[in-house]
Amino acid sequence: MARKATTKAKEKVASAKPAKKVANKKAACSCKAASANKLTRVLVKYNAGWGNQLFIRGTGAGLDWQRGIPMQCVGEDEWLWEQLVSKGDLAFKILINDEIWNTGDDITLNAGDSITVHPSF
Repeated sequence: MARKATTKAKEKVASAKPAKKVANKKAACSCKAASANKLTRVLVKYNAGWGNQLFIRGTGAGLDWQRGIPMQCVGEDEWLWEQLVSKGDLAFKILINDEIWNTGDDITLNAGDSITVHPSF
């Protein structure tokens, strides 16, 4: 009887090993998909004044025309927005305090590109 129980236990262990190999293949696939994303950067050169913040609105890469995303202040007059984007184009505008729109046409950018913007308000 003890011998039959040992044999069944070995069969369970043997059958569990292939499942691990399949799981590892799935993990490897998701890493490849993540590497397809490209870092897209918008650097804005503008002194917004003490207590103000710049925002970005648009389409593509999670941007929205209805609600702005705060940009990160990385210098006295430098504001940064960056996002991993798999593909496509972006169109955007810069706003002061998510209320005052920059003048001129929408700015466009391809996924994976970087741009430096000098907006006028």
